[in-house]
Amino acid sequence: MIYLRVSTLKQVGRDTDPDGYSLPAQREACERKAASLDAEVVEVFVDRGESAKTADRPEFQRMLSFVRAQGDIDYVILDKVDRFARNRRDDANIMFELKSSGTTLVSVKENIDETPAGQLLHAIMAGIAEFYSKNLATESMKGMAQKAKMGGTPGKAPVGYLNTRQRIEGREVAIVILDPDRAPHIQWAFEMYATGEWTIRSLTDELERRGLTAVPSRSRVPKPLSPSIVARTLSHRYYLGKVIFKGQEYEGRHQPLVSEDLFTRVQEVLRAHDQSSEKQRIYNHYLKGSVFCAACGSRLCITNAKGQYM
Repeated sequence: MIYLRVSTLKQVGRDTDPDGYSLPAQREACERKAASLDAEVVEVFVDRGESAKTADRPEFQRMLSFVRAQGDIDYVILDKVDRFARNRRDDANIMFELKSSGTTLVSVKENIDETPAGQLLHAIMAGIAEFYSKNLATESMKGMAQKAKMGGTPGKAPVGYLNTRQRIEGREVAIVILDPDRAPHIQWAFEMYATGEWTIRSLTDELERRGLTAVPSRSRVPKPLSPSIVARTLSHRYYLGKVIFKGQEYEGRHQPLVSEDLFTRVQEVLRAHDQSSEKQRIYNHYLKGSVFCAACGSRLCITNAKGQYM
């Protein structure tokens, strides 16, 4: 049995082969190893775009279930130990489970047999894989912090903007530009909410009617924004041209979508609605959210009387 994995979807779909370069290379190497062991490959499990920091990977879990169900799998063959796990605890637990099923883990590039030397090498390689994963995360965080300090956007830009790449002075640079389809809707939302005549719910419904959706991705279809996302959007300082990372605010290089004055007015309306406990109702009344019962303290609600109670 063969297990293959790549960490990101960017590694999939390169060239004319939908699996890119890495997965076919891993598979070919594993098949050669199986042939050298005179073993028949009965199943191949492939995780595309899955991190080994956790064992909670769809195909990996299916592979373990397959091993348990069959009970007669001699080998699980993989390209390198870091395809298997980048966490020593997961590595030890899964190795115990494989051994309980009579299955041997075989690495194409590392000699991790059942000898004391092979087990020592496996332990060392598992430790190196965990170190690499944690060190990569630390270095990545440092890189994102430096990017934010320089005005860049660490991660995905909010709705109204697009992450893209542009060639500048002969090199490709990641930049953020205004989304021509969504930016006008976000500007309109700020302007309308600043009037104080809209609630989050009514604004959300109108944005949906106007056709605003989230940016689609490979795994997510475009959907209308939820009220909670609209509320977060109206209080997001990114639209002022700011970048916030780890609680620190920096001047961003991206184009602001709203003015300081407009943003301030929107925050005042948000605070006013929050303080008055205004609910997202369709009935308008100038005392709505402001009148409370003297006996129990409950907020009084407006209702439309019908029939004999009119």
